[in-house]
Amino acid sequence: MTTATSESHHGATNAKKCSFFGCSKGARGATGLCIGHGGGQRCQKQGCNKGSESRTAYCKSHGGGRRCEHLGCTKSAEGKTELCIAHGGGRRCGFPDGCTKAARGKSGLCIRHGGGKRCNVNGCTRSAEGQAGLCISHGGGRRCQQEGCAKGAQGSTKYCKAHGGGKRCVFAGCTKGAEGSTPLCKGHGGGKRCSYDGGGICPKSVHGGTNFCVAHGGGKRCVVPGCTKSARGRTDCCVRHGGGKRCKFERKRCSWGGEEMGKCEKFARGKSGLCAAHASLVQEREMGKGVLVPLSMKSSAVGSTYSSFSNGGKRDGGTSSDGLMMVPEGRVHGGGLMSLFGGNLKNAAIDGV
Repeated sequence: MTTATSESHHGATNAKKCSFFGCSKGARGATGLCIGHGGGQRCQKQGCNKGSESRTAYCKSHGGGRRCEHLGCTKSAEGKTELCIAHGGGRRCGFPDGCTKAARGKSGLCIRHGGGKRCNVNGCTRSAEGQAGLCISHGGGRRCQQEGCAKGAQGSTKYCKAHGGGKRCVFAGCTKGAEGSTPLCKGHGGGKRCSYDGGGICPKSVHGGTNFCVAHGGGKRCVVPGCTKSARGRTDCCVRHGGGKRCKFERKRCSWGGEEMGKCEKFARGKSGLCAAHASLVQEREMGKGVLVPLSMKSSAVGSTYSSFSNGGKRDGGTSSDGLMMVPEGRVHGGGLMSLFGGNLKNAAIDGV
C-alpha cells in the first residue's frame, strides 16, 4: 500500500511541464510544450496555428470540438455545457444585480462589469482586444483594412461599420450596420429601446450603455454645473459648452471678411467638418460664379450668411450702413448666394437674375 502510494506520488511529480520559460502548464505529446505555446496536435486548417480540439483535427474556430446543440447554431459549445455563449453556455456573470451575460476570464464577471483583460493605457477601463493588451480605441484588436481608416474591424470581417464591416441591417435597401444582437439598424428598430416610464412608450434607441435615450437622460451628460444636456462625442460637454466636433474651416483659422479672426469655435455639422456658415461658403465656391438662380430662391434669407459678417460680425437683425438687409445667423439654406447678386439684393430684380 505504501509502495503504491509512493509510486503514485513519484509519477505525479515527474509529470512533464511546458519547457517554455515561466510556463507551468503540462506539456503535450513529444513537443515538450503546452497547447498555448505550440505543443500537441495543431489545427489542420491551412495557415492556422491553434491547437486542435478534443479528438478532432481542427480548432474551435474552424469547426473542431463539441458544437452548440441549439437548432441551426454552428458555434462551439462552451465549457462543460452543451451550448455556445450566445445561447447560454459557459459561466455567466456574477454581478449582484443579475446580469445574464457570459463571464470572462477568472473574474466571474462579463466585460461590461469589469471581467476579462482590461486596456493597459493608464486610466482606461475598457476591455483589451487581441494580443496587444489595448482596447479598440487605443489601437487594440484587428483594424479596418480600408486605406486611411484606423477604426477597429467589426466581427469576423475586415472592415469597420462605416466601411461595410460587421452585420448589416436586413431592411430592404438599407446598408447600415445592424445594432447589437438584432438584425436591424437603430433607424429601423434595431438595438435596445428607451425604458422611459417602464418601456414601451418612447421608441428611440438607448444611448451610451444606459437604458434611456438622450432626451430621457441616457448617455453622458454635460459636466458643466447646472447643465442637463447630453455630452457630445468623446468630449465631456454639450455643444453650447464646447463639446463635440468644432469647425475645421481652412486649418481652423477663420477668414471671414479677409481678416484672421482666430479659431472658429462653432459646432461642426455632418461629415464635412464645417459649421453651417462655412459649409455654405465652401458650397458657393464649388458652384462657381456663372450659376443662374431660380426666382423661387430669391428671398430675404439669401443674405443671412454674408450680411451677418458685413457689419463687423454683428449678429442681430437690422440694416447695415451699405443698405444690406441683416438677417440673424442661423442654418439658412442658400446663404452663400449673395455673391451672385453683386453684394446687393437690389440687383436680384434686374433681368430676373
